[in-house]
Amino acid sequence: MAAVTRLVLIGPPGAETAEAADRLAGGLGLPSISNRDAVQSAVRAGSELGDDVRRFMDAEQAPPLKLVAAIVQRRLGEPDAVNGFVYWTESPVPPLPRSLETLGIRVVELVLSDAEATRRLTGRRTCRSCGKTWHVESSPTLIEGVCDRCGSELFHRDDDIPAAVADRLSVYHKHSAPVLAHYRAAGLLIRVDATRPTEEITTELTNRLGRS
Repeated sequence: MAAVTRLVLIGPPGAETAEAADRLAGGLGLPSISNRDAVQSAVRAGSELGDDVRRFMDAEQAPPLKLVAAIVQRRLGEPDAVNGFVYWTESPVPPLPRSLETLGIRVVELVLSDAEATRRLTGRRTCRSCGKTWHVESSPTLIEGVCDRCGSELFHRDDDIPAAVADRLSVYHKHSAPVLAHYRAAGLLIRVDATRPTEEITTELTNRLGRS
């Protein structure tokens, strides 16, 4: 199953897609690549695509998804990704180049209900000092509103308030639905229950990919 090393993880906000990708990539000895990493790399390199992104950044505008997709495709072709990669994305999901299908790509959907995603995100509290994230239900602090690690104040991030979470999920579904539908029809989609701990998710994926 060595050919199945080019993986794309797609999950909604709250699915801990980045953590799952990093853990899976580490276990497989592959680079973990995200939209942000690819874009930042292109900007630092001063490439033509990077310069295009910089113009949007300077204007405080989000770059078009087609531009992000082009940068991602370029990044996935770099030397460290020749033998495979774990590319992850959540919101928004750029259109994936169809050329990736010829590389033996498999798409993994981390399945999480909107209700569970909302519970996870709206319950998060972040320390203003050390940046550690807590949760009012699953990982509460001993004193409400105070970080156990450093004793600083916790705050509710603007993108974790209910209205913002609802908007983030709406954007995710809008952009992910056509991508997931395409790869489902092509028989290249693996769906995984993302309500479980990340370790269980990555263990299942590793086993299903024949890399145990």
